[in-house]
Amino acid sequence: MFGPNSMNKALCGCGAIADLDKDVVRRKRNLGKRVECSRCRNRRIAEEQEELDRHFQGQDDEDQEDMGCQSSLHGGLRFFIAKSR
Repeated sequence: MFGPNSMNKALCGCGAIADLDKDVVRRKRNLGKRVECSRCRNRRIAEEQEELDRHFQGQDDEDQEDMGCQSSLHGGLRFFIAKSR
């Protein structure tokens, strides 16, 4: 479980190489999720949190588009929010 043999090197979408546990990489690929470095993962989580904050504060996507802003999330979380309404 521990040691140099338990780690995989994975290429993130940004081009960074991430050291991840073999089980984490295998689980993400089986679920069809992207393998991300910690920087991209933290950015994605912050964007999702901001999207949820906007949603629960009553600022929908229409309000954002009127101000010239576009949502940074594509599909996944937006679909979940729309489905839960």
